[in-house]
Amino acid sequence: MEAKSSCKYLGCESHDISFWLYKGQQFCEGHYNDLFLSDLIALYNSWDGISPPPDRLKYLIGRYYAEHEIPLIGKPSLTKDIVHNRSYGWEKIEKGAVFTTIRYPVNRRMGYTYCDKVHQTWGFNISSLSFTFLSEEWK
Repeated sequence: MEAKSSCKYLGCESHDISFWLYKGQQFCEGHYNDLFLSDLIALYNSWDGISPPPDRLKYLIGRYYAEHEIPLIGKPSLTKDIVHNRSYGWEKIEKGAVFTTIRYPVNRRMGYTYCDKVHQTWGFNISSLSFTFLSEEWK
């Protein structure tokens, strides 16, 4: 017996085959995007920019990257976990935020010196919902 699914947004009668899960409930793609982006922008606007951003904001930014960006082989990329759990130095700027992430390369080395960590700096534009790789430092 096939279970019937529908969007949990009040008044939506969508019975699409695929649904997006948000806050433990299923939503059609349109309502998912509306709710997700509304929460993301509200959290960004409420962040004072002095203290570190709320974990929920970092989680949503990481989730947005994971759902919308297509990493290219050999190019710097992010994951939801890296943004949420391994980022620091967040700075709120006029158009978004700048932050640094820590990556742990596997069996990588520069010349004759092994590198334990790579610190990558990224920009997130809240208006265009885009990410920009700014720099990296091997340590």
